[in-house]
Order: sequence, then C-alpha cells, then structure tokens
Amino acid sequence: MTEIIKINQLTKRYGTTEVLKGINLTIHQGEVFGFVGHNGAGKSTFIHTITGIIHKSSGIFKIKDAPDEQIDKSKKVMGVMPDVSNLYEHMRGIHFLRYMGKLSGDRRSKRDYTILMKEVGLEGAEKKKIKTYSFGMKKKICIAQALLGNPDLIILDEPTSGLDPESAIKIRNLVMRQQKLGKTILLTSHNLDEIDKVSDRVGILSDGVIKKLGTPRQLKEETGVGISISVRTKPTLRKDDIQMLSKKLDMDVTFVESKKEYTLLQVASDEDISLLSKELIESGVQLYELKVEERSLEDVFMNTK
Repeated sequence: MTEIIKINQLTKRYGTTEVLKGINLTIHQGEVFGFVGHNGAGKSTFIHTITGIIHKSSGIFKIKDAPDEQIDKSKKVMGVMPDVSNLYEHMRGIHFLRYMGKLSGDRRSKRDYTILMKEVGLEGAEKKKIKTYSFGMKKKICIAQALLGNPDLIILDEPTSGLDPESAIKIRNLVMRQQKLGKTILLTSHNLDEIDKVSDRVGILSDGVIKKLGTPRQLKEETGVGISISVRTKPTLRKDDIQMLSKKLDMDVTFVESKKEYTLLQVASDEDISLLSKELIESGVQLYELKVEERSLEDVFMNTK
C-alpha cells in the first residue's frame, strides 16, 4: 500500500512543555483516518506541524514523496480546512472560492465552483457575503476550500461541529465520495459515532502520544468492555437466575438490572451470547427477544488513558 503520510518520533515542545511526545504513524493512500482525543491532547498541534504552520522540535515526517524539509512541496498535494476566523468575510462565497482556487492552481470552471458549493450544502448562498453566513455555513465553505486544487490528501479538522444533523450527513457522504475518488482523508472529530461510520482506521491521541491505533472494529474488540444485552423472557429473569446460569455455563454473565419485562445483562464475548440463549431455551425459559448493544468507540475512548 502506498504511504501518503509517514511520521517517525515526531515531537513538539513549547519551552519545557512537550505537547507531542514521539508520534509514530503511517497513513495509506485512499484511507479515511480518524484522529480523536480530548481537548489539549495535541491534535491541533499535530495538524499544524505536518502542514507547516508550526515547526517540529524533533523527529521526521514525509507527506507523499516529500520529506518535512520540503514542506512547500508537500503543501501542493494537501487540502487543509482552514479555521473559520481566517475567511475573507467581505467577499461573496463564490468569489472567495474562485479567488482561493486561483491561489491553489485550481482549474475548474465557474460552473464547477457553483457545483462545489452545492456539494457542501451552500446552494443558494453563492452570492451572499461570507459575513452574513451562519457558523455552520462558514464551516461548509471551509470544507469547500480544502477541496480546491484536487489534493491527494484532505485534512478536515472538526468538519461537522456546529452543523445540523442533515448537513453533517451530507458532509459525511462527501467524505466518502472523496475516498472513492482515491483521496486520503485525515479527519478529526469529537463525534465518535461519525468517526466510527467513516474511518478505515482510528488513532486515539492522549497526552501527546497515540495510545490506540486500529480499525474501529479492532479497537472495540480490544477494549475489554463487556457486551451489553437485553433479553425479554417469560418468566422475567432475576439476579439469582443469572448467577446460576453463569456458574452452570462457567462464564461471566453479569446481571445489570431488570427493566419492566427486560433483563439487562453483560457478557464478555459474542460466543457467550450464543451459549446463553441456547441454555435459556433448553432450560424451558421462553425467549422472546434478545437485543445486543455493541461496544462503541466511546467505550474505547473512555477506557484510554
């Protein structure tokens, strides 16, 4: 697989404070990489370092074929979503994109700029001045700017924060369309469900270090958090019943609580669900419904230290 980002022992210090503490990371062409972490974990510092906004303290990184010493060459293959505070608010939306497009060597036609604004959800706002845009609209035009120049690598920092659910879904679909075109997307978000849906791999940054790295499924399976299930049976299961079942099956079944006709339980693995349901039926309990609440990236995130 072609490497589009290769990072080795990247550090960044401000005085005696070390914000990035030896980041090692490879991102491959064509993947959506989700980068998450709590406020102050170092995500923005990481992005600003690899995009040349700030200088590294030590370590090396390469963007596509260009080493970090050639950051100007790297910038030609990157599309970076700017902060909304950096927009030229006196300009009309379509004129702003055309102006930024000329700076980035974008060769699309005037009509294609209108299409781009429609793709990010700004249809009808082309001739409105940016200062009249809502915060969500400003986020959308920042995303459009990141797509100018046909970049191989697109870096989106919190692209859907401040957007309504419908707009967030449209941006998520836009990300997936860009991936189908062969683009690589580095995406940060506090919306872990969104990261779960679109990311091929996820890196969790904590205290300046990537603590967990893998596909969303891998991370959820490795987290050690049990699988929560709810069963609707007749008769309703009691705590004593669960303790007996756990002992008989020689597996860890934890009684959580009873809720009306449902009993909430926790088991360790998918295999335990199968064994438990089989034992309930064979013991004469009528099993009407079994619902599984899968582990989430939120579970992984909350258990990362």
